Amino acid sequence: MSGSILFSDALLHLRKTQNDDLSVRALSVLLECAKGTQTVRGLAEALGINKPSITRAADRLQAEGWLRRDPDKADKRSVLLNLTPKGKTFARRLA
Repeated sequence: MSGSILFSDALLHLRKTQNDDLSVRALSVLLECAKGTQTVRGLAEALGINKPSITRAADRLQAEGWLRRDPDKADKRSVLLNLTPKGKTFARRLA
């Protein structure tokens, strides 16, 4: 229940701050990344969204300066998704 309240509050906040062009999918990715380092595969499983959709959302968040991709030293085929300081600040304001 509290997750849905948080999500609706986040959408209202986006409208108030003129960031209403951020998709629900991108917002979901941002909020999951706020919990800690994520992979595309892990996000796809957690959110029930296919990997190409996660990648597009991550591209958008990266373009906004809210997300960064770091190489995964344990798996060279994978990248780790982390919020930037700007993304962390934004996510905290939503919580």
